[in-house]
Amino acid sequence: MKRFKCKRLIGALGIALISSTTLYGVTSLSTANAAAYDWLGMGEDPAKFCMADAYLMKDGNRLAQDALNCTANDVEITRVTPTDPNAECNLGEVFTFNADVTVRTNANERWDTTFYLPLTEQSPQVVQGPGLRNCSMILPIPGDSGQAADIQLDGDQCGDITKALGPDEYVLTNEPITMLCADADGNNQADFTYCAAWDNQDRDNCTYEEDPYAGQIPNTKSKCNCDTFNIDVFIKPTPPVVTKTLTSVSTRSEPGGTFSYTVSFTNPNAQTSLFITSLSDEIDIGAEGGFDQSIDLWGAPVAVNPNVDGVYLTATNCSMPANGGEILPSATYSCAFTVHIVDRDLPNDQSPELYDDLVKLALIDKNGDAVTNGDSCTAIPSSIAGDHCSNEIRVQITNLPPAITVTKTANPTEVLEPGANVEFTVTVDNDSAFWDSPLTLTVLNDTDFGDLLANECSAISKTIALGGTYTCKFTKFIGGDAGDIHSNTVSATAIDDEHDQATGNDSAMVDIRDVPSSITLIKTATPTEVLETGDDPNNYSNVSYNFEFSVNSSGVDDVTFSSLTDVPFGILTSECMVDSKNGNPITPTALNGFVLMPGEYASCDITKGLQGNAGDTHENTATIRGVDEDGQDVDASDNALVTFTPQAPDTDMAFATSMLVVLELTNAGVEDVTLTELTVKGVTVAHNNVHPEFTILNVASGEHAGVAYSPCAIGSVLGYSGSGSEHYTCAFTIELKPGVENTDPITFLSAGVDGIVAIVEDDEGSQIVNGVTVEVKTVE
Repeated sequence: MKRFKCKRLIGALGIALISSTTLYGVTSLSTANAAAYDWLGMGEDPAKFCMADAYLMKDGNRLAQDALNCTANDVEITRVTPTDPNAECNLGEVFTFNADVTVRTNANERWDTTFYLPLTEQSPQVVQGPGLRNCSMILPIPGDSGQAADIQLDGDQCGDITKALGPDEYVLTNEPITMLCADADGNNQADFTYCAAWDNQDRDNCTYEEDPYAGQIPNTKSKCNCDTFNIDVFIKPTPPVVTKTLTSVSTRSEPGGTFSYTVSFTNPNAQTSLFITSLSDEIDIGAEGGFDQSIDLWGAPVAVNPNVDGVYLTATNCSMPANGGEILPSATYSCAFTVHIVDRDLPNDQSPELYDDLVKLALIDKNGDAVTNGDSCTAIPSSIAGDHCSNEIRVQITNLPPAITVTKTANPTEVLEPGANVEFTVTVDNDSAFWDSPLTLTVLNDTDFGDLLANECSAISKTIALGGTYTCKFTKFIGGDAGDIHSNTVSATAIDDEHDQATGNDSAMVDIRDVPSSITLIKTATPTEVLETGDDPNNYSNVSYNFEFSVNSSGVDDVTFSSLTDVPFGILTSECMVDSKNGNPITPTALNGFVLMPGEYASCDITKGLQGNAGDTHENTATIRGVDEDGQDVDASDNALVTFTPQAPDTDMAFATSMLVVLELTNAGVEDVTLTELTVKGVTVAHNNVHPEFTILNVASGEHAGVAYSPCAIGSVLGYSGSGSEHYTCAFTIELKPGVENTDPITFLSAGVDGIVAIVEDDEGSQIVNGVTVEVKTVE
């Protein structure tokens, strides 16, 4: 950086120092009271060829070692006195200043005196190289100073010197000088280095123009003089390296904490004091390249406000040194300080907040001029000359996550099946510290009820203050079967000012309790009184029993029925065919597996024969059983009472009758005939043929009036008249109904075609029909 600045200054001076072609004696170009050409005002290029390079521009000149070997002492500069008593320069840089320059000769006279001043560390007597312009020049104007030794001897444009008139020197007053700032002996005074060239002959050959070079070159390789001596130009002191050191931890968690540092530098100048005029800590919050805050380390510590973000100086032993802040040569300045960083609002991506900080101080020299090095404070664009910055140190404030507590409660915690309304209360407590408060609730989801913030809790503010609680209440119907447990979980998310999340959840449980099912049985006997059955073990009095069963309407479960038992009748399940439901007839259905809902009823009827004596009471108890939807067994019982009433002694007379029918047929024709039909009321006479009014008996012989007859046989043949077999007789019995079975009267009438009819037929198929009407009646 320093080298760049040097070249830049050379380039800038080049604009001002190039000369233009003029006639001899252009004194109007000289600075007032000066007696040399003012290169600063004569053109664009202030740099001139160095003496060795100019020497080589003359045809025939050679330099075996690329350098002149100056040994003559004919002309010299003996003294350079800056016109500014506070003149100073930066070591290694080219600078321009005005001075009174004393020129002296050791010979009687010399022509075209020319003085080469180096702009680099190389002497003008060394070849610089083609195209390089690394020297400036003092070229006196002949006789322009008006002093005796300053004279025009040869008529050209370059000044001559003589001591023939008495004095051997003259002074170029207020001469602008451009030279390299050097201090080889380290005494903080600039080294004035020059090389003088002159002509040993009286001739008109010198010009201030570059043709091919300005001024005079040595006549030979040794006819020149080079020297170095101190002049009263103060070497600006070398700036120090400022070091900042972190003596505490580099990381604190939010909302921040203290960081301790030391700062120190040593004056690198062995001869010159430095003066420190300010000392500050510069803080780049966020480490984005811009320094946001400056703290005067010589100021008083301040109280920390934990609610206001910032950097607070809490302790310092830094102070301005005595004597205007003087840091003696080679002395060290150091101090320590502590800052407290308060940062409650960190980056929203939860990354640490970075703090890059450095110490900046201002330095001046004994003349009050800024001590600079050109690039010590490039981190701070607003810095000015004399500002010096230390190394940067990075510390950070790390994020702490917020915290919440989520609570969910249910009221009541038990409901009867099939369910009831339950009030749920959800609370979210802000457990975060002040630096993360207030929190903003962003999620409140329930596993059963969904997004509560969008629905049930939408009207409630989502901001939770420090130490505050968010509360939302809502009512939901919770249903299920007995034994079920309803459990739903609410999950909450809240964010702090860094958008860092805190999460939590809680569950609430509601038990579904059983509502016991109950059934009812109503057993009804019809009739409730029957006659005694007496001593006959086979005599029964029948009673119809109705079994009506129901599920109480206060229940919630369907009931499936499984059995019906009775004492003393035993198991009646299969006999109970349910034929009525809710008062309406239904297709008979087996009891086992029959289902009723709460409030429904059904029934079946079963008839049973009872035995007992008068005064006896028959009581029987029935029990019906089933199971509800929860698997709970249910049963109900009921009894019925039937009383036996007395029956008076009694006899019955039963009358029964039957008649023997004797049939006698005679064939009065000339052909044989056959008995083809014999019927009673259309019923063929055959043994055990039945009619609702009678039964025909035709197996046993019948006897009438002492005469025995054989059973009648259809198909019997009667011979022709006079054959001796023309007569046929038989007998059968008609047993009339009713008889002793009951007391119904007999009413029997057989007449006409329904009478007793016999049909015979000859061999041609001709028939003869014979019939008898019979009527029998009884009154009982």
